[in-house]
Amino acid sequence: MRVLPTSCLTRRGLIGQAFAASLLAGCGVQPGGGSLSTQGGSGRQAALLLPLTGAAAAVGQNMARAAVLAVGGDGGPPVFDTGDTAEGAAAAARAALEGGARLLMGPLRSDQTPAVLAVAGTVPVVTFSNDDTLAAQGVFVMGITPAQSVATMFSYARAQGLTRIAVVAADTPLGAATATAARAIGAAGGIAITAVLMRDPGAGGLVAALRKAGGELPQAVFLPDGGRALAGFAKGLAGSGVQLLGSVQWGVADPAADANLSGGWFAAPPPDLFLPFADRFQAAHGEAPGVVAGLGHDAALMAMGLAQAGAVSRKGLLRKGGFTGVLGPFRFLDTGRCQRDLAVLTLQGGTLSVLAEVSGT
Repeated sequence: MRVLPTSCLTRRGLIGQAFAASLLAGCGVQPGGGSLSTQGGSGRQAALLLPLTGAAAAVGQNMARAAVLAVGGDGGPPVFDTGDTAEGAAAAARAALEGGARLLMGPLRSDQTPAVLAVAGTVPVVTFSNDDTLAAQGVFVMGITPAQSVATMFSYARAQGLTRIAVVAADTPLGAATATAARAIGAAGGIAITAVLMRDPGAGGLVAALRKAGGELPQAVFLPDGGRALAGFAKGLAGSGVQLLGSVQWGVADPAADANLSGGWFAAPPPDLFLPFADRFQAAHGEAPGVVAGLGHDAALMAMGLAQAGAVSRKGLLRKGGFTGVLGPFRFLDTGRCQRDLAVLTLQGGTLSVLAEVSGT
């Protein structure tokens, strides 16, 4: 077990609040606080479609800044502003295609993705959404999905002898997607899902509800939410003796600050790769990047690598060796879904430690 420095993790949180803003949820513009090249360079074969204006502007601008860190701001993919709407995303895609883009990376939101796909024609689209149902529409899904967190945690839990697991989540799209993934992955991996409870995090009686639903308490409870919802559920399970399992959402805030999460295990990007990037971003911009900014970094790095190999195409995206970025190794399947190598972290006495790294989730 590797102990991580609290100065890197607990002080600012592993993932950062930007992740929560973009879950399941058109014109060439220079991103604030830095710019990507819009003149020449092999990076122009791809384009980033990001929300530089609107409610998610801070997230989009940090993704653009992270892309600058990936490519040094010289010859990287240009950025086109999607704003908040499907129409804005479609306009951004058209502008990128008119500029010669052969790969569209974006948009951030799931509800904007079909609009980009509708104008993309034969040009591949890599969405930053974590809604993996979009893959069935013909896009590549790059966001860290609920299923990836579930697969990571269930694989590790099963190896530790935990085979009876319940899911407790807020009644949101994230909760629904997690429940669907848990049932499928549990059935395939020899794990019995004893209960799936969609609840108000502030409601009492959680332990009693788990007993009623499963006949007895499960060995573990998977909590996919982050922030206040996670805090509410963790408080409701305090003293129950069940093992807490969590998703990448746990890193939205500072999980080590909540004593009720002590001893819990949760999925996260490999810290050895993410933390140096976070430090560089913090030094350059005075704030933590968030995991979604890491998607911007890794997309730009992937685009540059494909361009240098002369492989900016669907075939290039499907290369057997996949790609490596600050969010860890990843590879696209011909279904459009993405496999990721994630880490399992644990919390003990306010300290975060690495328990394992799980491949191909």
